[in-house]
Amino acid sequence: MVSYDKQTINTKNIFARYAHRTRLRISKNIITKNYINKDISILDYGCGDGIFLDQLSKIFKNSKLIGYDPYSKINHNSFVILNNFDEISKNKFDIICCFETLEHLYENEKLDLYELVKNSLNYEGKFIVSVPIIGGLTLILKEINRAILFKRKSDYTFKELFLSTFFNKSPKRAEDIKGSHKGFNFMKLETELNKNFTIKLKILSPFKNLPWFLNSNIFYILECK
Repeated sequence: MVSYDKQTINTKNIFARYAHRTRLRISKNIITKNYINKDISILDYGCGDGIFLDQLSKIFKNSKLIGYDPYSKINHNSFVILNNFDEISKNKFDIICCFETLEHLYENEKLDLYELVKNSLNYEGKFIVSVPIIGGLTLILKEINRAILFKRKSDYTFKELFLSTFFNKSPKRAEDIKGSHKGFNFMKLETELNKNFTIKLKILSPFKNLPWFLNSNIFYILECK
């Protein structure tokens, strides 16, 4: 099993590494731009091994930093990772982050998360989301990266890959969405987010001034309605 950081910020693929490190930098910049020199409370939902919170802990030394990941077994001195969903619902937060996680949640899990955000965000708090763009020209690069570096067979047929790349027509979602991005469409998620929250800002990554089909990720900064 290849570790998450070896697949992302420390991958051997220079282009993928740049994209993932840019995503991490944007994540930090969104928070530091608005909250620097303030003591804040942050929840990182789906925090994995805590790379993002570890970096934030060096900037927000007196803030409450909590991560949630049901699978994480790592302990940290500068922040807490919780495995039980009920535990995080007892807290209030200025920021709730959900990076590269929503695309792996089933419908009931998304509804639970949306309800948590609405109940646990402080007044004028921010819900910050990033998800992958699975479509456009970058999809081909991602599939080549999977095949060469990780020796994984593509989940897509040639027809599915062609339609997703050039027409943004997503195939049916994979049976195991926990381990696959196949069929995820960020535009459908955006419609869902817009029904539940107010979208204050969208940021494309890694090339914010280029169209979505030349990018690999998109950020949403949201507020409760």
